[in-house]
Amino acid sequence: MQNSKKHALIVGAGVSGLATAYHLNQAGMDVTVFDKTDATNNCSFGNAGLIAPRYIIPLASPGVISQGLGYMLKKESPFYIHPRLNKDLISWLWKFKKAATAERAKAAGPVLRDMIRRNQKILEDLQEKDNLEFSYHKNGHLTLCETTATLEKEKKAAERAEELGVEAKILSAEEVFKMEPNAPKNTIGASFYPEDAHLHSNQLMINLRQLLQERGVQFKLHTEIKSIIESSTGEVQAISAAKESFTGDYLVVCGGAWTADLMKKLQVNVPIQAGKGYSITLKNPPNSSRYNFTMEEKKVAVTPMGDAMRFAGTMEIVGRDMSITAPKVNAIKKAILEFFPEYSMEDLNKEDVWVGLRPCSADGMPYIGKINTRKNIYISSGYSMVGMSLSFTAGEIIKELITTGKATLLNPLIDPNRFN
Repeated sequence: MQNSKKHALIVGAGVSGLATAYHLNQAGMDVTVFDKTDATNNCSFGNAGLIAPRYIIPLASPGVISQGLGYMLKKESPFYIHPRLNKDLISWLWKFKKAATAERAKAAGPVLRDMIRRNQKILEDLQEKDNLEFSYHKNGHLTLCETTATLEKEKKAAERAEELGVEAKILSAEEVFKMEPNAPKNTIGASFYPEDAHLHSNQLMINLRQLLQERGVQFKLHTEIKSIIESSTGEVQAISAAKESFTGDYLVVCGGAWTADLMKKLQVNVPIQAGKGYSITLKNPPNSSRYNFTMEEKKVAVTPMGDAMRFAGTMEIVGRDMSITAPKVNAIKKAILEFFPEYSMEDLNKEDVWVGLRPCSADGMPYIGKINTRKNIYISSGYSMVGMSLSFTAGEIIKELITTGKATLLNPLIDPNRFN
């Protein structure tokens, strides 16, 4: 008897690809996931593992451009754009500038809040109902401040969060050290977001993929999808670099920083620039932290992950250059030394540095949904630094669109067709 199940093809085995595969598998579909690598070291593995409702302000927001220009002059700053005459970069920067308004940031807040809260619930169900282990802890986030000016900015950010119903508190230095005795000694105060959670991203990626394989999801690794064809009847084909053809009923592009390449071949414009970031994970450090926190002046996120601690940061818009920029990594190492004075720079120079490319959209909001000019092609990408916080909700949106034609949390601000 011929298999009557619908078959979904997913391009990309990062967190957005796995999350989409999970939901479509739950909906009873056959699912095949493609990745050009062995899918063990993509951007989803090295991030800070934050699931944070406090991320209610998109990357494109007021003040980001002027702050970024200031950072450009400092070698160890957390942000850098490599100036170059590149049509896609120039177009992306222009769109980013237009999107960085107070009105758009205000409109984006409730959308991001609701999506991240839903993402938390899905992860909690994965942990409890699917017995998936990934060291998930919902115990809040501290944004640590060293200066009065930064603390004042955090007070305003906390007020914005409260206006959107996201609980936030401002803490004195005494209150911070009572909660987190190992906080850097130069901390003068912090904001605290009780709703925030964190997880071990490596564990999640490894264990979720294993769960999906046990449930029948097929993985075609070292298989780079170079083009997509859709017939007049809606049947989709994914063509690999080796000229292999894979046929399905639906196709979802979850290609991270490489998403725009495939979309261009479909005459669909989803402006994405790769944002390079780094992390250093210390195994069995001399002490740890109960909370995940950010050293705000340094823009370094710190996450306890089992018997390890991860320090992650920087955003370099430098194309797809995966080389390590020493001054940027040194800035992260200096932040580590503030938390662990027991270490020396020589000690940290022996540690492995992880590097990855985040898919940054042109307006700070992800691309989630169906491509209007196609019958059965969808996209889940463009998450900047919050892919772990949004991808499971995005996967649910894709599932709802495929199975019912509508989705509860779909919103024009995440429409993948908005730049066409």
